[in-house]
Amino acid sequence: MLVTIAAIGLSGCAVGGGSTTPGRVLVTTVTRSATPNPQRTVVRKYPTLRAGEAGVISSPAQHASLRMAVGPPRVSQTRLSPTYGYPPRYGHYVTFRLTITNTGKAAIEIQRLDFWVRTPGAKMTTTDDGNSPYSGSGSQLDTTELTAGQHVSNDLTFDVAHPSGTLYYGPRGHKELAWTF
Repeated sequence: MLVTIAAIGLSGCAVGGGSTTPGRVLVTTVTRSATPNPQRTVVRKYPTLRAGEAGVISSPAQHASLRMAVGPPRVSQTRLSPTYGYPPRYGHYVTFRLTITNTGKAAIEIQRLDFWVRTPGAKMTTTDDGNSPYSGSGSQLDTTELTAGQHVSNDLTFDVAHPSGTLYYGPRGHKELAWTF
């Protein structure tokens, strides 16, 4: 509902203890909303954690379960080795330390391309993008099959323009867990 109030000044009239100039129009607009403003609700089918926290994924029907801990990213604007490698093409390397434990009964395959990041202005960045493969990192997560009770700890490095965003885990592109950084 929009309400407009107009006060017309006439010569010789006092309004609110003062005088007005002849022919002057004072207009005040008051806007009142009869309904509340729209709210945005985001529904995710996967948990979103902060970098440094651990998450669990399970599929009871397949007797599969993983516990994934992702450390806060180390950020660099130079190559990651003092003797070899290239600087980041897009401005920053973000390197995450992952610890993945198979807490289920079935063997599970983990691949580095099961992980990707999304940063402002970029939809999906993998460890194959930019100069990530040539960063000079001492180690990177390889394709690994984890049997029941086994764990692996290793790094993943991404070449990104912004050192903040979200890291996703999702085999075949289906998001299962996310960590904001």
